[in-house]
Amino acid sequence: MTPPKGKKRVDSDEEQSMSDEGVGNLFSGGGGSAASSSALAGWATPAPAQSRPAAPMPAPAAAPTVIPQPAREVVREPEPEPELNDADTAKPVGFYVSQNVAARFRKYRKHNDITHTQIVLVAVEAAAERGLAQVVEDARRAPKFQSKLFAVTVKPDDSDLRGLGPVQLQYKPTKAQRAIIDRLVRESGLPDHTKFLAVVLDQFLPGRRDA
Repeated sequence: MTPPKGKKRVDSDEEQSMSDEGVGNLFSGGGGSAASSSALAGWATPAPAQSRPAAPMPAPAAAPTVIPQPAREVVREPEPEPELNDADTAKPVGFYVSQNVAARFRKYRKHNDITHTQIVLVAVEAAAERGLAQVVEDARRAPKFQSKLFAVTVKPDDSDLRGLGPVQLQYKPTKAQRAIIDRLVRESGLPDHTKFLAVVLDQFLPGRRDA
């Protein structure tokens, strides 16, 4: 249905009037009316900012895992041994020989003008060069009981060796010298120091050996 001409005109005039009024209020400085100030204030005032939620706090970093290490054993180098001094380490050592060996021993010392220690060391060195096994074998006496028919095996008697006896002699070896002699005693198979020196001296000293 077509609206009346008069009605359309009125609407058009009202629209033009409202449009002109709004443009004049926004861009022109004329009028100074309260409506103009309210309209401008509405455009200039920014909208209130919305509050943002607080950012979550970062979680604390996890502590690194510490793997226990095994304790290291401190290895210390052995301290060097002090040099041996003959005067400080030489100590008298006693051993027992037969009367025959003791007499030959004193005679040899007087004739050669040497000490007891020097005689023992020379005799031990000569026995080592000859062979300890042979020296010990020569010092053993034949068993009192023998039988070829019954093949009796007699265990060697280390208490009945040529050179052993009741007379005590002494010498003064250093620690190093005593260590060498102790090693030779073990190699010979004899049970102790006394038996070894009695056997060695009996076979070294000049004169008639023990029967």
